[in-house]
Amino acid sequence: MLGVLVACFAVQTGLVYSDDVDLQLSKQAIEGRRLFHEESCQVCHQLWGQGGFLGPDLTNSASRVDETRLASLLTVGSGQMPALHLEKEQIAAMRAFLEELDRSEIGRGELRLGEPNEGTSPQTAFEAAVVDASSSPGVVAGFEALRSGACSACHFPFQVSIVGAPDLSTVVERLDEAELHEVLTKGRPEKGMPPPVPAFSEARRQQVIEYFRWLNGEREALRSETERRQSRATVDWSRLPWWEYR
Repeated sequence: MLGVLVACFAVQTGLVYSDDVDLQLSKQAIEGRRLFHEESCQVCHQLWGQGGFLGPDLTNSASRVDETRLASLLTVGSGQMPALHLEKEQIAAMRAFLEELDRSEIGRGELRLGEPNEGTSPQTAFEAAVVDASSSPGVVAGFEALRSGACSACHFPFQVSIVGAPDLSTVVERLDEAELHEVLTKGRPEKGMPPPVPAFSEARRQQVIEYFRWLNGEREALRSETERRQSRATVDWSRLPWWEYR
């Protein structure tokens, strides 16, 4: 058994160090990388699974965090993340760095089967199912409010996430409307959930709550559709980067 483990380690090491990916960054992205290390972002965050575990992996964060949210995070912070007070040019450099990391040809922070736009990852399949099923303007606005923020980094569809974030499809069964408004205003810092930044207006909070109610009512249908979309995925197993961080 020990010999097998040693052999597996040797093979994995060979695959990692024979990887021919040559990461070329623009001048602006290199400045962003310098800021990333200067501000000690790696203490709390990971790139390709390497780094701290207080915050989420940032390898593919550019595709899920919009410019407004990123600017807010890099200036006033959020929850456990301190305010960095970065200038406009520095924020643009950090954005360039994260965008140039978020390319499929240089690896993923989490192994994904198939192409994201085919709905093959659980989150992408779920979001596609919601978009196709929802018709109410309030529901759509509430869904977009959550998707454009960092909520999907912690909350996973139909399950408690690895960081303990609850299933949002059942949140209306646990909290009444007043409690939901409070959470969407103040977060739950004692449980690691920061308040939304930028803050939700009362109207936007109401739209998010409307989405939660709709999600709860359509929970089983959406779960079934999410699984169906994933089951249609075709995977070329020979092309999967098995030695990458999952």
